[in-house]
Order: sequence, then C-alpha cells, then structure tokens
Amino acid sequence: METKVNITEEKLRALETVEVIVETEAQAGMSGISISGGGKDGLFISDVLKDSPAAKNLPLQEGDQIISARVYFENIKYEDALKILQYAEHYKVSYCLKRTVPSSDVTVSPSSGTVEVKSPRAKMPKMVSWAYRGSRSRETSHRIDFSVLD
Repeated sequence: METKVNITEEKLRALETVEVIVETEAQAGMSGISISGGGKDGLFISDVLKDSPAAKNLPLQEGDQIISARVYFENIKYEDALKILQYAEHYKVSYCLKRTVPSSDVTVSPSSGTVEVKSPRAKMPKMVSWAYRGSRSRETSHRIDFSVLD
C-alpha cells in the first residue's frame, strides 16, 4: 500500500505513533470479527477469529477503528437493499451512483484528460467508472476523473 503524504522522513521518525487509513478489497462473507464501542467513541475491532474468512483475507487487527463500510449493491435482493438503506437512514451516508447523461453534457479537457459533466451540483468530485460507446460494435470501460460543472 503506497500513499503520498506531505511529511519529511525526519519528522516521521520523530513521531511515536502514526495513524493510517487502511482500505481493504471488496470481499463477500467476511465473518469472523468482533466489534466493540459505538457512539461518540467510535466502533473498533475487538477480535479477529483465527482462521476465519476475515483473518485469511483482510488486513484487520484488534484495535482497528472502523471508519466506514461499503456495501455493494450488485446482484442484491430488493428486500436486503431496502433493509440496509432503512437501517442507515439515521446515519451519515454517501452514495456511488451510475447515471446516463447526454454526451453533449460531457466535455474532456485536452490538457489534463479529465472529464467534466454538467449535472446537478455534487459536493465533491470523485472517480467515476463509465462506459464509452465510441462505435456500435465496441464498448470499453474506463476509469476517469471528473468534476461537476455549475
């Protein structure tokens, strides 16, 4: 895992501890963890069961704070999605959405290669995965940066 940070090696070594954010790969059926805490104190992993799917497939450690969890809605049953969304309605939630827009609402910056999309205002630009249909016989997927125009 490599992340760019703005700190010198000397300053880093002077610190006793450093907080890092660890993002795991998407996995299904990751049972085998116990959690504790909640509320203002945060939610923490209190135990990772040895030889469990979580222990084998995720870099989890006792004491890790769970900042957020993503639930992917690919092939999810309607009832399950509804329950998840209902349980989450009292908490801070962000969504990853796919939307079809007219190609006239999309422009590509020649200098940076970023894509700008005219649409309802978003709070912050994110990465977007989209399908480019340049010809009728070929469809390729691209992962691109985009920003939203006013």
